[in-house]
This record gives sequence, C-alpha cells and structure tokens, in this order.
Amino acid sequence: MMTNATAWRFGPLDTWFFREARGFDTSGSQELNSLFPPPARTLAGAIRTLIGEQQGVDWKRFAQDGEYADLKDWIGAGDDLGALRLTGPYPLWQGARLYPAPLHLLAKGKEYRWLTPGAPVACDLGTVRLPALEAPLPGAKPLEQVWLTGADLRQVLNGKAPNQVFRAGDLYDEEPRLGIARDNRQRTGIDGLLYQTRHLRPHDGLAIGAEVRGLPSALQPVRGMTRFGGEGRSSAVTVTAAPAPLPVPAPDGQRLLLLLLTPADFGSDWFPPGFRPQQHHGLTVWCGDLHGIPLILHSAVIGKAAREGGWNLLRQQSRPVKSLIPAGSVFFCSIEGDPRHAVQALHGQHIGHDTALGRGELAVGLWRMKEKDET
Repeated sequence: MMTNATAWRFGPLDTWFFREARGFDTSGSQELNSLFPPPARTLAGAIRTLIGEQQGVDWKRFAQDGEYADLKDWIGAGDDLGALRLTGPYPLWQGARLYPAPLHLLAKGKEYRWLTPGAPVACDLGTVRLPALEAPLPGAKPLEQVWLTGADLRQVLNGKAPNQVFRAGDLYDEEPRLGIARDNRQRTGIDGLLYQTRHLRPHDGLAIGAEVRGLPSALQPVRGMTRFGGEGRSSAVTVTAAPAPLPVPAPDGQRLLLLLLTPADFGSDWFPPGFRPQQHHGLTVWCGDLHGIPLILHSAVIGKAAREGGWNLLRQQSRPVKSLIPAGSVFFCSIEGDPRHAVQALHGQHIGHDTALGRGELAVGLWRMKEKDET
C-alpha cells in the first residue's frame, strides 16, 4: 500500500477551544484559556476519529482487545499511534504554514536584536555562557506567541530581521464564554457549577495543519467533517499531498542553532535526552548525539513550559499533565566534522520523546559569538 506523506487542513466552522491543562474543577473563579496551536494529542485524536468513522468503526467494540486489529496496526489505540506519524500541529495562514518565532529574537517595535551565548558566568549550572544581547535595545522583548512565514524564518535563522510577523491578534480574536454544568436527566442546570472559558474566533484565512505519514492512501480521506477540540466544535477537513519541506540552510562554520518548531518532551530535563554536562575549555557544556551527530550544547533560550494534559477516550480518564519544552526554544550548539552532513541529518528531524506525535521538530540555523567572547 502507498504511504506517502499527506497534508491535513482543519478549517474552522465555529470557534475553537483547546483547553489548557487545568481542569474545570480546579480553576476557581478564573477563566480557562484556549491553547494555540492545539495540543498534539487533540490533533491525533481528530485524525483517528475521522479515519475510524469513514471506515464505519463501532467505537465501543474498538475499545475491546482483539477488535479491529488491522485498523489498530495503522492508527493505534490510546497512547499507541500504530504506524501513524505526525508533523505539527501548526497554524496555516492563507494555505501556507506559519512557524514559531525563535525566542532568541527580541523586538521593540520594528527593531530587532538577537541573544547569543555571552561571556562566561558562574552560576548553579557551573561556569557557563548564558544568553546575552549582542547589542543593547532597552525594552526589547522575546516574540512569544508570534509566527513567521517560511521565508522570514529562513532570514531569522541566518541572522537577518524578518519582514513581517504574525501576532495572535492578527490570526484570531478571543471570545469569553460563561456556562453552567447540566443535569442531562432532568434537563436543568446544576446550582453553583458556573464556569468561564475563552474561545478563539479564527480570522478568515486561518486553519490548523499537520502532515501525516505511515498510513496507506486508502485510509486517508480526501475531505470530511470531524469534531475538533473542546465542546466538539466541527471542523472541515481536507487532505492533499504534503508540500515541500522548509529548505535546508547552507552551513557556515561549526556553529549550529537548533530551533524547536513544535514542543518537545525531554522528560524532566531542559536539554535533549542523552546529553550530559562536561568541562570544555574551563566551561560547563552539555555533550550528546542527535541522529548520529555529536554535538556540544553551549547555551539555550527556553520559553515558559508548555503544559499539556487531555482526556484518554479509550480509558475514559484524564491524562497526566506534562511539562514540555515550548516551540520557539533554541539551542546553541557546535559540531566537529562536516557541517553540511550535520545540517542534512538534523534539519526537519524530531528529537526527544513521543516524536510520533510530532513533538520536537527541528529547524537548523546559524549563530555567531561576539569576538570579545570567543574562547
């Protein structure tokens, strides 16, 4: 069977609500916000639901051992994704993918500055190079919840300012909602169980995208409708051939910048699994291999932890909440050997745990150190 990569587009028919990790019973008087883009398991669930429904699956039977074994080999069940492999989720704007702005890029209005490993500093990690601005810009802030086109991302990864940025308000509006828990048997509200949520109202041109690999073409629909996110809001799904990937950058020296395009699961660490601290020219660095490429990790710019939980439909229970390294985080690395081979081996790959869910997608860029800070 053919298993070519396909691009899935989830177009909104109503508002979106991708609930944050807090539960309704723990929020108190506060609103529950919506995540954007949605968690990877929300996307995987929507994909598997649509495939199953178009195959006529009886979901009660599907939850039983031994039922639909052939289909489970392809789409899995529960935490097992079977042969299904994802890239994403990510925003689509006017049909083109948007990428998270790297967090080492700071802005004040239309002015930009970059964080790079600075002079050695003694701290709880040892003597390390903490990120520092390459040139002063008072009031500059990291570009959190900001997205770039592919062309602008390539510019930023080569040390050039972007031409355009997309902030949350450019893509969607936020709508507060007030609700009350219901007693479905009596068709009445339940006293004292009010809740507040904040939905997202997408602007025209916004959709959620993902790439799917590992499935035969016979299982993948051309189009359909499925419930997507909280409250079962419907989305229109279209499936097409996957677009060309982000071009591989031309290396310039032995220093590589690794950018997370999707959140990564590194367990309880801030650095990739298998990396260990070592002494290098009197500094503490972290050494390890990624996809067969030995790397020295000198410094990193990491955003606020992305918290993901969710609901396990197969077991009918909540999933444990995980803290993930957020998209946009960057790692300043150096290599020995052929930089072209390293870039080819790392660009577009996934690192960390649960990579089948699309976690830890990498883009490779370049970085430079100020001359006075060279060792």
